[in-house]
Amino acid sequence: MEDAEALSQLRLRAGLTAGVVAAALPLIGLVSLLLRRQLDPHLENYRLHFVLFGFVGALAFVLGYAAGESANRRGDARVLLLSLAFMATGGFMGLHALGTPGVLFEKDHAGFKVAIPVGLLVSAVFAAASAFVDLRPGFAQWAIRHRRLLRIGVLASMALWLVWTVLDLPPLGGPNSEAARGSLLTVLAIVGTVVFAIGAARYWMIFRERLTLLPLAVVGCFVLLSEALIGVAVTGERTWHASWWEWHGLIVTAYLLIGFAAYREWRDERFRHLYLPTTRQRQQEVSVLFSDLVGYTGFAERSTPADAAAVLSSYWGVAAPLITGRFGGQLEKFIGDGVVAIFNSHGDQPDHAVRAAGAGLALQQALAVAADGHPDWPGVRVGVNTGEVVRREIGGAGHVAYPMVGDTINTGSRLESLAPVGGVLIGAETYEQLPEDTVVEPRCGLQVKGKDEAVDAYVLLACPSC
Repeated sequence: MEDAEALSQLRLRAGLTAGVVAAALPLIGLVSLLLRRQLDPHLENYRLHFVLFGFVGALAFVLGYAAGESANRRGDARVLLLSLAFMATGGFMGLHALGTPGVLFEKDHAGFKVAIPVGLLVSAVFAAASAFVDLRPGFAQWAIRHRRLLRIGVLASMALWLVWTVLDLPPLGGPNSEAARGSLLTVLAIVGTVVFAIGAARYWMIFRERLTLLPLAVVGCFVLLSEALIGVAVTGERTWHASWWEWHGLIVTAYLLIGFAAYREWRDERFRHLYLPTTRQRQQEVSVLFSDLVGYTGFAERSTPADAAAVLSSYWGVAAPLITGRFGGQLEKFIGDGVVAIFNSHGDQPDHAVRAAGAGLALQQALAVAADGHPDWPGVRVGVNTGEVVRREIGGAGHVAYPMVGDTINTGSRLESLAPVGGVLIGAETYEQLPEDTVVEPRCGLQVKGKDEAVDAYVLLACPSC
């Protein structure tokens, strides 16, 4: 055992040494180019510049968007912030490519010239936040609650930079303005370098015990971007020289590395290895909604397969947009002719009980309209319950699920089975969180299958404020 641990430590040190050497090579090359000017020729190719950095900018932006969708689906703040970092770099790199002289614009614009360093600085802030977000659970919850606003902010900053640049507004007043060639750019590059380096070190500390491909790629990406900003700070006015191309190439390499690593991950959960521990397992209060078609099995037996499918299509077509769009719930799954929805699955809906109750009433009303003219269609029961649950990751590459389990879920299912046809039966915890103008009919002392103690519930008749 001791020999195995010693061998493992030896391999770790060897790998770390190799990583340090590999990371140092670009800087060694950059120093060599700057010290020996004959090795730093002028390589001016506008078409290559436009195509290369336009492509890589689009790649980084798409990676950021994909990571953001994964973060939104799982409610993970680390991947969310990382996605914003990728989007910022990709978007500003795209602006840099867009401003290539002779492509869409005949003259240089200062804003396009410095777009990459500015984008990298914005990216560094989000990258560092993603590295340390596990230390501040409150900030993680805030980020998830405001995820749309954060994404809009990144997109708005790109649009504003584009307009400001094209209009040549101060301090972007021309290709030779202070913003394009002054010491301010060097200061920004140095700050970004330090922030990316700190982020890379933190990611290494977090994932060194289980350093799979994607976390390793993130560390490598941050190191390369940090070195790219060093290139920004020291190359000065050597535009189009080999040293200028090198720091651009480091950015290209960084995002090709991330793209390759994400591509190699399992397609349905490409960013799973970056999730916070609280994403993999957390306890929180939610409201759960169960709905079910009453007597659907018998209806299907009496009907043609096409008629049975038409009922389900109509049912699901009404339920899905109503629950997710109008009330902000998350459709957990369809079970045969039943629907399971969760409210507050990401911890960002303090009014989840109101949302779930309102969704139950609205669902019954909408389905009644959909069934109008079809008296033989089965009716619907809805049950709503509120309480603590545990969401835990199960499975691995090939299939991963994040089910919510607990007595709250089981009781919600039982309440649905006891609800009147066309009605909504809610648990006591849900009722306590509803507005004062809620109208209910008590159903106290219900015997619920699988529970020793009786359960108090309420038939929800009206909830004007829901």
